[in-house]
Amino acid sequence: MDKVQVLLSSYNGEKYIKEQIESILKQEEVVISLLIRDDGSCDKTLEIIENLKNENPNITYYSGKNLGPARSFMDLVNNSGDFDYYAFSDQDDVWEPKKLISAINKLKQSDKPSLYLSAMDIVDENLNFIEKKQIEGNFCFEGEMIKNFATGCTQVFNKALNKIIKSYTPNYIIMHDSWITRVCYAIGGNVIIDENSYIKYRQHKGNVLGYQDKGLQKLKRQFKIAFVDKVCMRVNIAKELKNGYENLLTTNAKEVIDNLISYTYDKKAKKWLLQNKNFRTKDEKLNKKMKLSIHLNRF
Repeated sequence: MDKVQVLLSSYNGEKYIKEQIESILKQEEVVISLLIRDDGSCDKTLEIIENLKNENPNITYYSGKNLGPARSFMDLVNNSGDFDYYAFSDQDDVWEPKKLISAINKLKQSDKPSLYLSAMDIVDENLNFIEKKQIEGNFCFEGEMIKNFATGCTQVFNKALNKIIKSYTPNYIIMHDSWITRVCYAIGGNVIIDENSYIKYRQHKGNVLGYQDKGLQKLKRQFKIAFVDKVCMRVNIAKELKNGYENLLTTNAKEVIDNLISYTYDKKAKKWLLQNKNFRTKDEKLNKKMKLSIHLNRF
């Protein structure tokens, strides 16, 4: 059977983490190794993990200072071992028994660096079904650079992609899931979208970034990045991709990245971003916001 290392970052997750870990250990047709990094919990999370570890030798954990989810997950990637496949896990969801094998069966179709994502069943804190959430996006490098569509808890990736991700740790990062998706597209890897769901994506008041993170809350976060922090988010991401993977980038990715990096001072690059028909999404409202951000040098 294929060996899978599940990478779980925990933080004050005492309420739900036991149920999630148990669902991971119940995965069918795979050999599970669970690596947990605790991101500075001050509740009973570590005690729960220790008790579960004593009952199951497939669990390993370590703790560190609070890095936030993006850097905590990237630290897990950097500390991952030699396995056939890797998967991210949140601390508060519940996995269906065939979640991992369903992903692996699709990933096996190619030897290229490959990343799998699936739909999710949105549930409340008591696991009552709310709705099924499909992945929405352009499913290409340009579309992913405009707006991330990846959700980390559905991501499974092969050894080839893990090796590439481990070769470079970005200084600037928004979230681990969007970074890995962008890297995979940029180097010409496979991104596999599954319309089926094998995960109960729990929504509760403690979510760091949940499905309900929208409306005014989302707008405030975007405003802070663009105008308070004065960060050109996609410019910084483009610079990191070039710094880390310049020799692996596809011709198309190089063109997109070079224009993103230079558009704030190069009129030709700005015109390319504004007029290139491929650098768009299916959402016209988002396209208008994107154009405004480019004009304001805040994209």
